[in-house]
Amino acid sequence: MDSIEPMESSPKDQKDKRFKSSHVLVGIIVLLLIGAAIVLLNSVSQEGEVVATVNGEEITKDELYEAMLTTGGRDILDRLIMNQLVIQEAKKQGIVVSEAEVTEEIQKVIDESFNGMAEFFHQTLSEYGVTEETVREELRTELFLRKIAESELDITEEDEREFFAANQAAFNIHEQVEARHILLDNMEEAENVIQMLEEGKDFGELAGEYSTDQSSAIQGGYLGLFERGRMVPEFEEVAFSLEKGQRSGVVESQFGYHIIEVLDREEAREVTFEEVRDMVNERMTMQLLSNKMGELMYSLRQSAEVEYHI
Repeated sequence: MDSIEPMESSPKDQKDKRFKSSHVLVGIIVLLLIGAAIVLLNSVSQEGEVVATVNGEEITKDELYEAMLTTGGRDILDRLIMNQLVIQEAKKQGIVVSEAEVTEEIQKVIDESFNGMAEFFHQTLSEYGVTEETVREELRTELFLRKIAESELDITEEDEREFFAANQAAFNIHEQVEARHILLDNMEEAENVIQMLEEGKDFGELAGEYSTDQSSAIQGGYLGLFERGRMVPEFEEVAFSLEKGQRSGVVESQFGYHIIEVLDREEAREVTFEEVRDMVNERMTMQLLSNKMGELMYSLRQSAEVEYHI
């Protein structure tokens, strides 16, 4: 089995995808810079051609090209070389990537790096002068590399059990509360909503009508399951003190005035390997795949014949 490193034990990072940092953002910035550089160079058709005039003094394409090379251009060239090596290896192995797979990756980029807003994604591309096709080709190459690496992974049940034993704390269930809330701007509004709840009005409907937390209001105030350390202290202290089905009074925090209702609770407990085997395999595969992709890139580059003409 390939070597693996212990996982971080923080349950917050492992369990709540809504708050995870994007793993593709840095890559997108890199490919945007690559695309922008290519677009810029392609926009000038002949060597020696003037690209700008400053108070009568000319700046030529050659000067632009040299400046780009000395300010990161060589790294961009090496990235393009690496991409070509990956594509060549995939072709040699008969590995293909469909348009549907690339489209799925594009959507992941939009969801994880642009909060699901496709218009923001396309606006960013436009600002860098990069087409979506440039992004698609970069992601296609990454998929080629991933598939090559996946074909070389061999994870046994024994491997999974060893990984689980070394990282059990990351899989154990921590005390959690499932709750919803209504957030108001002032105490008077909060007390009015409390009165309506006591009169039998529906919590979800009131959240949709009165809560200033728009992201949860559209779901009837629903916040989902969360652990300690996720919410501000004032909110958390009350939420974890309530039993299933109980509702709080007015809770003041830096965000305003909350009314909290606990829908369910889950007590902390240790899990067995059988309970989380699928999750173990997924996380183990992700870690090993990352290592394998790095090894493949190094191996391909070391065995390649590359000539620089700059």
